[in-house]
Formats: sequence, structure tokens, C-alpha cells
Amino acid sequence: MSDDQFTKLFNYMQDSFDRLEKKVDSKASQESLDNLISTIDGFVKRLDDNEVEQASRDRQFDRLLEWARKVSEKTGVPLENL
Repeated sequence: MSDDQFTKLFNYMQDSFDRLEKKVDSKASQESLDNLISTIDGFVKRLDDNEVEQASRDRQFDRLLEWARKVSEKTGVPLENL
């Protein structure tokens, strides 16, 4: 193999490796982006679930407070800060 042929082969191989490396880098970046999106989706779902749970808890507390006021009126026992 002459030096000229070797140089051509080396350049061809170098170009092939460069293209392959770019593809791997773009795949790794896409995979990282997919993982990030998945993680963010998980956090958003947890926040949504937490908001629903908190609204339910607030409504239950309001019902108990309303009941305590009625009991206070009917029994004549004053309850402060209701």
C-alpha cells in the first residue's frame, strides 16, 4: 500500500468515525432530553395529585368547621374563632 493510498484510507476512516461520533452524540442528547422530559412530567403529575388532594382536604375541613358551628349554636357552647 502506497503512502497516498494509506492517506486516502486514513482520511476516509477518520471521516467515517467523525460521522459516527456525531450520530452517537445526537442520540445521547436525545436520550438525555427524553429522560428530562419524563422526569418533568413525573413532577407535574405529583404536583397535580397534590393539588387535588389538598383541595379535597380543604373541603373536608370546611365541612367539619361548618358542622362545629352548628353544634356550637345548638348546644350554646361558644367556640372561639369559628
